[in-house]
Amino acid sequence: MIHRPFYKLSLMIVLTLFLCVNLYAGVPYKVDFSSASGDVEKWFKKIGWEFKEDMDDMQPRFENGSLIIEPDDDDLGVIAFQFPKGKGLKNIKKVRLEWGVNQYSNGANWEGPKSKKRNTREPISLMIFFGDDKVESGSSFVPNLPYYIALFLGKKEKAGQVYYGNYWQKGGRYLCEPCDGSLDKTFITEVMLADKFKELFKMDMPPVTGLTIEVDAQDTKKKNGRHSKAFIKKIELFN
Repeated sequence: MIHRPFYKLSLMIVLTLFLCVNLYAGVPYKVDFSSASGDVEKWFKKIGWEFKEDMDDMQPRFENGSLIIEPDDDDLGVIAFQFPKGKGLKNIKKVRLEWGVNQYSNGANWEGPKSKKRNTREPISLMIFFGDDKVESGSSFVPNLPYYIALFLGKKEKAGQVYYGNYWQKGGRYLCEPCDGSLDKTFITEVMLADKFKELFKMDMPPVTGLTIEVDAQDTKKKNGRHSKAFIKKIELFN
């Protein structure tokens, strides 16, 4: 006979394990800045991310449970993560971001035909890379990249519209979500990745192989002593 206290304890343990396993299965990758502190570059290095371009000059810092990026020069900054070869995340269904903008890029312009060079800049974006095969960039001077979808926040752009950069037009798509131009507001951006990838590229989505937080202030105008200011609180991938 099983004693009632032992039965209750066993049931509690089983339920706890069940919830933990399902939580992990539901969110196989997450970056949460709610308790982040200290040196930003070292913090990212511990979780396998790498500073590139001029990110170290963009005043990255942790404040109020967020990563803040505030370039005071017209630079490009990148924080990149790549899953180990063959360890990309399969069957990812959705990406969810908590982020916002305190000052938009003054001079950014995504409008016009993709054949025309535009000032395609953003105060913050998340690029999600798929597969290992690299797609032509469109220029011999620009490196080829895997397929990617980039989510960004813009002031004048339109939600639901598909944007193209000046390069990587074959393998890259940019989506401004939710894109209402608000300041100092935390947006919840959710995109059904597998469905969106198939819609954009007319094929099944390969594994997620990399993520990049990017801020591009090139050729934008300075205001309030900076070119833009944005924050991000959380990145989550769901299967």
